[in-house]
Amino acid sequence: MTPKRSQIEMLVVRIQQVFLSGRAVRLTLNQIARRVDASARLCQAVVRLLVDARVLAETPGGAYERFFPQSAVLRPSRASAA
Repeated sequence: MTPKRSQIEMLVVRIQQVFLSGRAVRLTLNQIARRVDASARLCQAVVRLLVDARVLAETPGGAYERFFPQSAVLRPSRASAA
């Protein structure tokens, strides 16, 4: 059975909530599927979209975590340096 758009949207929100619940959440695809009570195949598609959107990041070990961009070195603006 093909999931409806509303079901996919709800799954996106549920997966995001899992990772927003704590800063150091790191889960495998199977753990995500169990937490949101969805098939691993459907979760894989949604997680891939969230990785592409830079909401989640895949670790070298194959787990997923929240995406935190590397903070750029902050340089004082010319106005504040004067």
